[in-house]
Amino acid sequence: MSLTADIIRTQIDRMVRSKAFEASEVHRHLLQYLAEKSISGESDRLKEYVIGLEAFGKPSTYDPKHDSIVRLQIGRLRQKISDYYQNEATGDPIVVALPKGGFRLEFKESIENTAGTPNSTRWTPQRLLLILTIALAVAIGWATIATVRVVHIRHDASGAVGRWNPELESIWAPFLASDRPVLLCIGTPLFVRFPGLGFFRDPKVNDWQEIQKSGRFAGVLKSLGDKDILPSYAYTGTGEASAAILVSTLLSTRRREIALTRSNILSWEQLVDNDTVFIGPPKFNPQLQSAGLSQDLVIEPEGIRNLKPQPGEPSFVPDHMQLSKQSEGETCALISSLPGPSGVGHLMVIAGNASADTFAAAQWITEPWRATELAGHLRTKTGDFPRYYEAVIKVAFRQGIPVNSSYLLHHVHAAPRAATKH
Repeated sequence: MSLTADIIRTQIDRMVRSKAFEASEVHRHLLQYLAEKSISGESDRLKEYVIGLEAFGKPSTYDPKHDSIVRLQIGRLRQKISDYYQNEATGDPIVVALPKGGFRLEFKESIENTAGTPNSTRWTPQRLLLILTIALAVAIGWATIATVRVVHIRHDASGAVGRWNPELESIWAPFLASDRPVLLCIGTPLFVRFPGLGFFRDPKVNDWQEIQKSGRFAGVLKSLGDKDILPSYAYTGTGEASAAILVSTLLSTRRREIALTRSNILSWEQLVDNDTVFIGPPKFNPQLQSAGLSQDLVIEPEGIRNLKPQPGEPSFVPDHMQLSKQSEGETCALISSLPGPSGVGHLMVIAGNASADTFAAAQWITEPWRATELAGHLRTKTGDFPRYYEAVIKVAFRQGIPVNSSYLLHHVHAAPRAATKH
């Protein structure tokens, strides 16, 4: 078995989710940090001082001779790795080791894996699909995607192809029939990084130029004193990450290449040249706010605004978040199928304010039974499926997990003149 970077990252993710690392964020972060340095070939340059600065946020005045935090935590990490393999590892394909006297992680194929039958290590399409989606979750969750990453999956992944039904075919027809590349863009919220201290986020602000006007940020800055600050787009929500996995898993069975990028590095050239799926609210995807799209339904910080209410429809659908439990509530998500800039190409927007609702919206356009229900509402009186539409889904979630979702309303749009030519 070839130990690729994605396979190694999958193993590291398995370890940081284990009981051995459950109670120690410090060692989870340190393991991932050393893994990335080892994968990239940078581990040989690592010194105690460098790790102190990069992994522990120490100031430039940090002196390893007087502060033993790196040596101490490296020793404890080595013990946790040992504990994991002694008590929890079951059928892991890789053994990770941190030899004494250095900071370079070693990765070896486990004896169990090499001793299996020839079929046990064969890369079937189904197994490759599983590895890629897990690796995608790790990459998104820790936001290590610095540039567009392209996923190749063979068209003969027959197990996943069986998920398609006529309604899913109708929903994704613009992407399946197009010869343009498919791009998944994941919304990345803005965090303010205080080097050596941590991160701060004001949910109402997602623009670096506007952060100074934030009353919440001013209060934090006043409490911490005069500190250097940096913008950071290093994380995304679990709902957005989960939605990306659902969409990529489905589309990869029909499209040979799917590209993945983050909203803060998406270029207008990419948006014009690709059919794009936006995942996450417009406030995380600035291109959506400035693209001049024609929309009846708009996500606002407190809910969804209906700019053109039809008879019996509300003009505003508010979100209801439990003040004491931000991971619980009832909100709405928006699924929009829209023409691309200047009417060329196609855009799909899957968005909600609470992350969990974004995941629920993705379920409605990737799961056959959900797609059947949605298509039943969207079809016109003549039985045709509209190419352009906006649909609102109501979502109840608990502990950040959608537990119930239902259709609320939708609007159908006519095709713009330019779109009818493509």
